[in-house]
Amino acid sequence: MTIKEVAAAAGVSPTTVSHVLNNRGRIAEQTRARVLEVVKQFDYQANAHAQQLVTRRSRIIAIQMPGPGVAGSPALPHSAYFLELINGAAAAADSLNYAVFVAPSGGKASMLNGFAIDGAIVVDPQGEEPVFASRARVVTVGVPLQSGHDALAVDNDHGRAAHVVLDHFHSQGRRRPALLADRTRRSYVNDVRAGYRGWVAERDTPDVVVRCGSLTKTALDRALAKLVEAGADAVYASSDDLALGLLDAAGRAGLRVPQDLAVAAAVDSRALTLTSPQISATDLFPRRTGATAARLLIESIESGSGEIATTERIPTRFVARASSAVAG
Repeated sequence: MTIKEVAAAAGVSPTTVSHVLNNRGRIAEQTRARVLEVVKQFDYQANAHAQQLVTRRSRIIAIQMPGPGVAGSPALPHSAYFLELINGAAAAADSLNYAVFVAPSGGKASMLNGFAIDGAIVVDPQGEEPVFASRARVVTVGVPLQSGHDALAVDNDHGRAAHVVLDHFHSQGRRRPALLADRTRRSYVNDVRAGYRGWVAERDTPDVVVRCGSLTKTALDRALAKLVEAGADAVYASSDDLALGLLDAAGRAGLRVPQDLAVAAAVDSRALTLTSPQISATDLFPRRTGATAARLLIESIESGSGEIATTERIPTRFVARASSAVAG
């Protein structure tokens, strides 16, 4: 069925049908309803290429992934968090008739322009990503470390989440909690670290932050040795991968979790429920985060209005599991 046949069946012009399908112009609600009823009745599918020519939009958005968390990681992070975030964004975009293009970290602005994307979601931005130099509208997941970008943002309160976990450690009798973090400059890692340092400062507790540059046995064993030397009795890891690696390192060192060392992660994933003991973690609701980012981005594209820098917060939920139980 063609757009002319839809117009004839609805008793309107092809231009009116086009305006209804593309949400353009002033159309009487009765007319709009009649056109949509014909479209539904005959299951009419508009020609995507023709729509792109009319609206001058590709109806494609990109998701720019962050750089690898540790040395030797793949170009696209394999953490379940990112997969869930992509799934959430893709589902929301699809419901609004947009396609999603996933770009690795460091993608060139010329490449993104070559795909004629209408906008981009930048995950864990530093503020210097090439996409900021492209023509695309931008929504970030996390606030850029560098200022000067008036972009919409979707984020969790990682600092507050850290306080919740550290309070949990304290309630379980842990008095020397430490933070194990990767060496990236991701915004959420900065927020977790700031939350940790704020908590220990309030309680005049030793500030123990250990950085780990890779997930190799050597690097993890070295990080654990530093934590033990500092007298840590609980560790908040900045990622699920680090928490898993720390649990493995503790086993090699003959340390019992949670009896000798409590462990929790700043990012939850299904993998943390497959270990023995299961690892406590903060659920960041990544699917909801991705869907919210896609919705905000597409609303900005469709409205054509200038972006106002604002941050939409996604709640977090701490899930206590056996790895942070009472010492005994």
